[in-house]
Amino acid sequence: MLVLCLVFSSGCSLLSGKNVDQADADKESDEVKVKQAATDVEGMLREGPGKYAGDKYDEEKVKAELDKLPDNLTADEAYNHLVTLLAEDYKPILKELDTFDTTIKTNIKEPGGVNVPEGELPKQVNVEILLDASGSMAGRVSGGVKMDLAKEAIRDFVSKLPEGAQVALRVYGHKGSNQEKDKELSCKSTEVVYPLRAYDKSSFQKSLDKFRPMGWTPLAAAIEQAKNDLSGNSGENVENIIYVVSDGIETCGGDPVKAAKELHESEIQAIVNIIGFDVDNEGQRALKKVAEAGGGKYTTVNSGEDLRKHLEEEYTRLRNEWWIWGVDSSLDAWRQWGEKWEKLSKLDTLFSDKNNEENSRMLHAKDYLESQGKLSDFVGLYNKINDRWLKINKYREGRYFELDNILKEEEANETRRVKEKAQEMEDQYQ
Repeated sequence: MLVLCLVFSSGCSLLSGKNVDQADADKESDEVKVKQAATDVEGMLREGPGKYAGDKYDEEKVKAELDKLPDNLTADEAYNHLVTLLAEDYKPILKELDTFDTTIKTNIKEPGGVNVPEGELPKQVNVEILLDASGSMAGRVSGGVKMDLAKEAIRDFVSKLPEGAQVALRVYGHKGSNQEKDKELSCKSTEVVYPLRAYDKSSFQKSLDKFRPMGWTPLAAAIEQAKNDLSGNSGENVENIIYVVSDGIETCGGDPVKAAKELHESEIQAIVNIIGFDVDNEGQRALKKVAEAGGGKYTTVNSGEDLRKHLEEEYTRLRNEWWIWGVDSSLDAWRQWGEKWEKLSKLDTLFSDKNNEENSRMLHAKDYLESQGKLSDFVGLYNKINDRWLKINKYREGRYFELDNILKEEEANETRRVKEKAQEMEDQYQ
């Protein structure tokens, strides 16, 4: 019995000792581990969050933690405890500032092409002119012979195409005659006299000199063949524009409306514009349908001067489009700056609020410690808290002004770039 009592007593003692050790361990785990607080601003900004930072702050719980501290704390000891309890978490703000995108780059589509409808405008422009060389083009209008006036206007027009544009010239109805006996020959006559390439004044003039107005009007065949001329030129950055200069409707039995529609809806997606040169009412209605099917516009001119003015208006329109592009791009650069500046300002305000709130909570904690007689140097503690606030505030202001200045410079550079580009392109259409 004595042995059993000794064993039982020993077991209870062991269990009791184990419970005491566990209780001590649990108590130790609940205590806040205190480290030496940073003295440099980079360290200050990365040593949080404290146990009661941000939304976790509870004044009564903080006071309870402070009550546990010993008396006669030095300023350094007390400050270390306040940082451990109340330091804010600045790391998310720092990350946003470190990755803040100050780039300002406009991306408004640049104008390009001739007589392009509203919408996206490309960078690569291919212009093909289909010139009616049927016998009726030998007729006269105000200013001279229609064919001579058309050649002159076309020559002037292509010479002013923007740099990088390619041009092609195809004629139709230039063989045989407009008599019945030559109809078959004439209706098969559609020929590229200037293949698609950059404009060369001498070569283009020679191409215009190769033919005279002779036969019938195979308009549909010319539009169909234009697809071959522009083959391989497709894609979202390419615009293919066709100009048909004609004084009459199809006379070879073809279907120009169908041909224009198929060309416009093909992978080339060419826009077919028609300039009716001295065309009667019936012809105007027919040619307008061709232009509509080709996704383009129909325009009537009745003289050489009308034709010249119409083509000149294309450059006025493009010049205005580039001016509008410059204005819109400048406004877009300013809009981007405004959005980024607003985001930066919100970050700065959040940063400032955190710093001020942290400072206020630490000062309240300092006052409480002082009221409880736990400080040996309350002035020293105040100085440490104030030094922390000043350093973080100075850092915040520096980062804000740095990024703000970069944003201003980016906006100014982008605005200058688009204005210079717009002016450069406007000058090309003078």
